[in-house]
Amino acid sequence: MNSYYYYPKFLILILLILIPLCSSASLLNQESQAIESLLNRLDAKKPSLSVQESAAKGVLQRLLPSHLSSFEFKIITKDVCGGSNCFRISNYKSSSRDSPEIMIQGTTAIEITSGLHWYLKYWCGGHVSWDKTGGTQLASVPKPGSLPSVKNEGVVIQRPVPWNYYQNVVTSSYSYVWWDWERWEKEIDWMALQGVNLPLAFTGQESIWQKVFSEFNITKKDLNDFFGGPAFLAWARMGNLHG
Repeated sequence: MNSYYYYPKFLILILLILIPLCSSASLLNQESQAIESLLNRLDAKKPSLSVQESAAKGVLQRLLPSHLSSFEFKIITKDVCGGSNCFRISNYKSSSRDSPEIMIQGTTAIEITSGLHWYLKYWCGGHVSWDKTGGTQLASVPKPGSLPSVKNEGVVIQRPVPWNYYQNVVTSSYSYVWWDWERWEKEIDWMALQGVNLPLAFTGQESIWQKVFSEFNITKKDLNDFFGGPAFLAWARMGNLHG
């Protein structure tokens, strides 16, 4: 039997391989466009530049108040970073003796605080962690006026992925349920310094359920018996409570 007999079959085999690949490529392109659209909507809802810079300064004030005047923070556009989120660390250019020493620029307040943590860690030997894993160790940070300079034009670090996710579905019941604002603020500062920009937040989920169930004539009393208590919300949400 000659090769012409196999030729159509070979073409069919190639098509069977290529069609799913093309479909997958199209699907990936659609997903990429959807993510980009979501990011653009989120960008449009960001606080003003001054609010973001002030928020980053607030983290510094709580973390290292003695060095509040040693750093200058500034929001920059993504164009500076090739269209991605990033932070830039450089020496503050000024001849004034009382001027800041280090300039940290970022596309968001989170990028700025990430840059602050990066500088304290890699230039000053500092350590910022949870209390159980060493806590905040900043004794190695030089005094104001003696901070290490950054070489050349500085360093630019791009965020490799759009979001840094944090927490899981039961953390809110294991750990957070009895926290006060002081403890929450400490955790939020830690997240900002670590570059976390997508913490899981279930807060208010029961309120949405309450509104939905009320449309089905379920009374508030019945719902109060249905919802789990503060320390058991996570398991109630997952349907793991019985009785």
